[in-house]
Amino acid sequence: MEYAQEHGYNMEIASFAYSDVLDTNWQALLKDHQQKLQGFKGVISLHGAFLDLIIHSRDENVKEVAQKRIYHNMEIAKNLHAQYVIFHGNFNPLITHESYKQNWIEQNAQFWSEVLDRYEGTVLLENVWEPTPDIFRKLLDEVASPRVKICFDTGHAHIFSRVPFEEWISVLREDIGYMHVNDNNGDTDNELVPGEGSIDWQEFSDVIKKYQIAPEIVFEVGTLEKTVKSIEYFKEKSIYPFCKN
Repeated sequence: MEYAQEHGYNMEIASFAYSDVLDTNWQALLKDHQQKLQGFKGVISLHGAFLDLIIHSRDENVKEVAQKRIYHNMEIAKNLHAQYVIFHGNFNPLITHESYKQNWIEQNAQFWSEVLDRYEGTVLLENVWEPTPDIFRKLLDEVASPRVKICFDTGHAHIFSRVPFEEWISVLREDIGYMHVNDNNGDTDNELVPGEGSIDWQEFSDVIKKYQIAPEIVFEVGTLEKTVKSIEYFKEKSIYPFCKN
């Protein structure tokens, strides 16, 4: 937080993304975060719970648990004055039946519309296993709200996407409001510092400039030391959002 304050950066909080926290000491942790964030000038984001959360499940009990977790996160986000809350899409591309895809769109559209009715802020759905941006495009068109957008994760896309970065940007464009940035070698989601894997970061930057989008960038690399190293790399290479005019 001190580093973010010093440099005028925003901050994403992932402290409440895990069930062992949400089922135990979350209230004390929330109070601690509220106290420490007093006077913080930047935009606050919250990474919501994501493990095994299937809000589109046909099992009503599974769906109920997933929705309970998400509403819990939204309450925490409200208390932290978080502007963005990130959740995984959890679409399974190995299920190829058209009925599965349609159910995913319908259930997600209904649920996130209900969330928007109850809470302020913007919900960001993060790509993980999705092979193309098409399923997100259909969902966004169905919801038709500027308060549901995409968190594009570069590391996930480098492993699981069947299409290049540019197709994600061209299909989703300004609906990509946020990006998780990290590197890997196309095999394991090990959240490397940019430049330590095989992602072409100059191409990444050029595509963002080409489509004239301006997403928030979060370096999701695990530690402050690695975050600083990531920022320095982007600055040195003049990569978005540190492009030189």
